[in-house]
Amino acid sequence: MPGLVLISIEDTSTFTSETKVIRCPNGFDMHRLELTDKIFRKVSKGESSVEDGTAGLVEIMNMPPLFAWYWQLLVWGMSSWSVCLLAFSGSWMDSLVAFVLGMVAGCLNLIASRLKGFTNLFEVTISIVSGFFATVFEKWTCFGAVTLSATVVLLPGLLLTTGVIELASRNMHAGTIRAAYALMIAFIIAFGINLGSSIFVEIFSKPDRSPNMNISVCSPVSQWWWWLAFPVAISSICLLINVHPRHWHACLIVAGVMFAVFWVLVIYLKLSIIGPVVSAFVLGLAANIWSKIFKHNAYATMLPGMMILVPGSVGVRGIMSMFSGTSDGSSTALAVQMAQTSLSIMVGLFASSFVVYPRGKKQSALLTV
Repeated sequence: MPGLVLISIEDTSTFTSETKVIRCPNGFDMHRLELTDKIFRKVSKGESSVEDGTAGLVEIMNMPPLFAWYWQLLVWGMSSWSVCLLAFSGSWMDSLVAFVLGMVAGCLNLIASRLKGFTNLFEVTISIVSGFFATVFEKWTCFGAVTLSATVVLLPGLLLTTGVIELASRNMHAGTIRAAYALMIAFIIAFGINLGSSIFVEIFSKPDRSPNMNISVCSPVSQWWWWLAFPVAISSICLLINVHPRHWHACLIVAGVMFAVFWVLVIYLKLSIIGPVVSAFVLGLAANIWSKIFKHNAYATMLPGMMILVPGSVGVRGIMSMFSGTSDGSSTALAVQMAQTSLSIMVGLFASSFVVYPRGKKQSALLTV
């Protein structure tokens, strides 16, 4: 269950069992996942005792953060800058404003990590700030590109895709919870952006300023600049999810192969339906093969590339069109597009796991679970 682990311990001598309920925060820490996976493999193969494994887990839990706080602050800005150019049709001016707002979001993230009472206001505060300043600079920038880029770390695309994958895996409880939570996050972000824009309009009496999330009206940079923004985006994601620097090259190679396939199929050949399926298939195939050859965790290698594919911004744009009463992009059509992209990624990942492991994996879970 998301945020919850249920462990059932059975005593065969007395025919009794005990269930432990453990609460755990949501998030990604690929370095600790890698170390935990190594301990699990050693214990399951009999290469290490249970006592040594338990001691190793305690040591992992007490480890200091892999990256210092200032790296975490910088990476919010770099993620916003690179994704603005790469995914949201942003111009150089859009990416500059998105970088500054991303840094502000990083500061708010540091505050939320130290003030627990601010945690519940974190997402909506970032959205309000982004919507307010995007409206301020609307004459010189593209509103949709700036706001979506500034809140890119919060967008629920990966959460929604994971929920769809779990539902398809017949894990009904976890899948339903994740999908519903992803929808709620999309509503929170859209509401905050709309509220921030409305605050500027009402305070400064600018009725001509209205939020337009349609990124097709933006002025994008040349597509060749995407190949510069892409490594920056992947490196930023690696920092966000705590991938150890010695594995960054693996993430870049696997995600780069996926992006090349996506660029050819979706951008060049205009295959908008087939493209995400084949791209997700190539991503999962490359990650599984890399894991099989170099004995590295496939999920950690695949995750940065997967976060580029997921459709988080589509849901926010659809909900914003509902809030603002506009028909930009048609909220129903955007909702269908969001579900279609999630299903495409699911099919591609399942197919890649089946090709590499047709009988499943005995020692560990498949990367798609």
